[in-house]
Order: sequence, then C-alpha cells, then structure tokens
Amino acid sequence: MREMAILEPGWRSAIFGYLVFVVALLLTVIVSSGAVARSGAIVGLLAVSLPALVAWLYIESSGWMGPEPACRIVRGAVITIALSCSLVGLFLTVWSFSRLGAFLVLIEGPLWYLAISAVAYMRDEADPGT
Repeated sequence: MREMAILEPGWRSAIFGYLVFVVALLLTVIVSSGAVARSGAIVGLLAVSLPALVAWLYIESSGWMGPEPACRIVRGAVITIALSCSLVGLFLTVWSFSRLGAFLVLIEGPLWYLAISAVAYMRDEADPGT
C-alpha cells in the first residue's frame, strides 16, 4: 500500500499553514458578515486566493516546476494571485475593526522581515565553515 507523503518542514508546510489560516479567516468573515465592513469584498478576495494557494502548494509538492519560461510565468502568476488577494483580504479584515491595527500590520511586516534577515545574516557570519 502506498503511503501518503507528509509535508516536511520548509516551504510546503509554510504554504499549507498559510492555506489553513486563509480558510479560517474566510469562514470567520462569512460567519460574522454582519459585523465586518466590506465582508463581500473580503470573502471575494479570500475565495479567489484559495485555488491559487492550493495550486502553489501543488507546484511545490509535486516538483512540477521546470526550466521552461512558461513554468516560471505560471508559478509567478499563481504566487502573485495567492499572496496579493489573501493579504489584501487580511488587511481589509483588520481595517474593518481597527484603522490603527491595519497601520501597524503594514509597519510590522517589513520590520519582522528585517529582523529575521538580520538574525539569519548573523547566524551565517558566525558559522562561515558551513
């Protein structure tokens, strides 16, 4: 009997976790649509991002990616649609509850990226033999 492949740590598990987060956010907005401003737009954005996230997970899991330009274009389009729609949906959800919270989300994203990059750089500099 063939065993199912378990997602290993890395990009695939991160994409899977983000997919679960987007589904939970979508269900939350659907359930509380009366309390969330612009719930129709948020549901639309998150619903558009779901197939793209599943396609991105499939591309990363199956090794579908090839050297052809068409493969790179399709992968780029899938990633762009998945991330842009889901992040705009997340931002609109936060915006409907707190303008300050939405502003802080916009500020914290780049700051966390810089902090993580700095730690990774320091780790690479401390262990040059690897």
